Amino acid sequence: MKKIYILSLFFLICTILSFAQTGKQPLKTTVKPKVEVYYFHYAIRCATCIAVEKNSKIALTTLYPEKVKAGEYLFKGINLDEASSQTIARKLGVAGQSLLVVCDDKHIDLTAKVFLYAQDQAKINAEIKKAVEKVIH
Repeated sequence: MKKIYILSLFFLICTILSFAQTGKQPLKTTVKPKVEVYYFHYAIRCATCIAVEKNSKIALTTLYPEKVKAGEYLFKGINLDEASSQTIARKLGVAGQSLLVVCDDKHIDLTAKVFLYAQDQAKINAEIKKAVEKVIH
């Protein structure tokens, strides 16, 4: 009987110790972006298409530098000619060149506006900011 008691006590202590905190820092998890700005394009692009991508990326990184650095906000150019792009394009309902601001299930299509303002950084900044504020609230 004494052996069973000691053996039970031993297993109880081992169980408790296995769940005890070690004092180590928890593993760093990857941060899922809260806001994603996608620029969908084809391999062959004109100067306006290239300017839209460049200026939209500048807008996001200028307006939200800390969030971009932390990985909370993400800009991604996606080539629709690549097979790997088809899943995200279908998910977001994209069939051609587009600029979308996405947060969870909400997304705003800025394509018409950013192509109109392709060379005007201030107006692109304003449109990106408006869309980001709208999708996060």
